[in-house]
Amino acid sequence: MTQIIFKSIRVINPATSYDEISDVIIKKNKIVSILKNVNSDTLVKKDKTIIYDCNGLSMAPGIIDMRVNLGKTENLELTQKIAVQHGITSMVVLPNQTPRLDNPSIIDHLHRQSENDHLPLVKVFGAATKDFEGLEMAELGLMSEMGAVGFTNGNISIKNSLVMRRIMSYAAMINQPIIQHAEDADLSGLSEASTTSIKGEMNEGETSTRLGLIGIPSCAEVMIIERDLRLAELTGVHYHVAHVSTREAVDVIRHAKKRGMKITCDTAPPYFSLNETALKGYDTAFKISPPLRSEDDRLAIIEGIRDGTIDAIASDHRARSKDTKIQPFSAASVGACGIETLFLLTLELVHKNIINIIKALSMITINPAKLLKIEKPSVQENKDATFFIFNEHITNKINQKEMETSPTPFDGRVVKGKILGTFIKGHASFIDQTFNERIIK
Repeated sequence: MTQIIFKSIRVINPATSYDEISDVIIKKNKIVSILKNVNSDTLVKKDKTIIYDCNGLSMAPGIIDMRVNLGKTENLELTQKIAVQHGITSMVVLPNQTPRLDNPSIIDHLHRQSENDHLPLVKVFGAATKDFEGLEMAELGLMSEMGAVGFTNGNISIKNSLVMRRIMSYAAMINQPIIQHAEDADLSGLSEASTTSIKGEMNEGETSTRLGLIGIPSCAEVMIIERDLRLAELTGVHYHVAHVSTREAVDVIRHAKKRGMKITCDTAPPYFSLNETALKGYDTAFKISPPLRSEDDRLAIIEGIRDGTIDAIASDHRARSKDTKIQPFSAASVGACGIETLFLLTLELVHKNIINIIKALSMITINPAKLLKIEKPSVQENKDATFFIFNEHITNKINQKEMETSPTPFDGRVVKGKILGTFIKGHASFIDQTFNERIIK
């Protein structure tokens, strides 16, 4: 029986607030020991042993990315393989795929398709309405029985208030969350009733005026949240706001939490790392939804992360083909990749002394698990050996040419940190060559 010892590694476990330099031993699929100064010579006599010198490295529970767009379900395995290279051991797929995840049989098929003990665990959000049309509630109960962890129309806001009330009432009955993309489509010029000449392209403000692009007002986000909060209070549902991007939204959610409402939210790295001025070069990599907002909004997102108003950080991964992004800005597709930069940009919050490492890891590990009622990842004895190993001190530059998905709005950004290995149930699902060089026995 082979066992692996990680010598002198910093173990960071948000589930128990543990942060110590330790020796970690894994055997088969379990962590059998987390101690200081293990007598490795004794262990070698008993079993076949691989020992890594992990001085200067850290270990953390596997990342849960709670917002991944596949585009097509045929991209599932490829996305899993890319995700595991970046510390992600579980991911939640949005229903806006081809085929649509709006019925129990499709969800069951996707779960079966994703089964691989060496790749990230896949969970699914079921569609809230049939065909995403927002007119008729989908089969929430049956999808829940097939393992759906919540319901959403993905990148489409649920517009009809009566339909939303019915969805919330049923979701509350089966104890499942409703996840909303909060955007008033009519105000944003994104509904079918709007003409193409007024279709929103970026955040509305001085920058959009200077660039000659059609603006999407920031209040389009908070208006939907304020309506939904009334319905959530009426129904008692767990209401979750996806990719919060504005100060108004953070303020309203903060107030609702203080009132004791069952509301949570997440954001994504572009909204705490970038602002609308990034679009000055008309680079379509920055065309995302919600759009990049003002600097004041960006600072408000950081405040929400710091004070706990924002519960989680997700990649909001939505890779797009180059053909759809080399169009003129108005015609280019909306979206950007995110799974390859999620950890690095979250870690940037630590390097900038905005939050500590325990909180940063909590927002991409145990908090998403808690929100979606799935097993919390934890690096501790007698738990599955599912974790990633990283060096937080290495300086790198994000390079689109070296990435497997595109486009990234962070091309050329200098970051600190590198993932060296990802283990899933004791299996080395990803090992960087430089980590193998650390084997000492």
